[in-house]
Amino acid sequence: MRIIILLVLSLLPSLSIACSCGKVDLEKVIKNSKYVFIATITSTKINGSGEEFLKSVAADFKLVKSLKGNPKTLKKLYSGFGGGDCGIPFNVGFQYIIYTNDGTTSICSGSQIYPGESNDDGFSTQVSEFIKSGKKLDLDNIFFIDSLDQDCTQ
Repeated sequence: MRIIILLVLSLLPSLSIACSCGKVDLEKVIKNSKYVFIATITSTKINGSGEEFLKSVAADFKLVKSLKGNPKTLKKLYSGFGGGDCGIPFNVGFQYIIYTNDGTTSICSGSQIYPGESNDDGFSTQVSEFIKSGKKLDLDNIFFIDSLDQDCTQ
């Protein structure tokens, strides 16, 4: 019986690795993040060794705009590969909006690809105002912000 269970589990690896964040409250994420910033990924490399589940991505970045904190103190950004591990698949040359305390981030933190300030429908301005004055975010007309109900369960 044990052999059959192991065989079934080995044939269905996607069932054993899944990510489900639930609803991401972006205002809460911003309040609880030490750093909120926009960055361009300049290089990536696999961080760690051994089994795949022990590895992550380490990304070098160029700061585009700081919205909260001083992210220049961060050496790198760290995330999973994307998909079932809740990581952000960092692509070199792309911009991301990052919410983090220590450089580690995921889709559950709200971090995601960013279309550039000229294409963000006022999002970065709203975030800045929220940080300064607590003015509520209006995300209904921000095209690149999903519902932030991140569920990667496969």
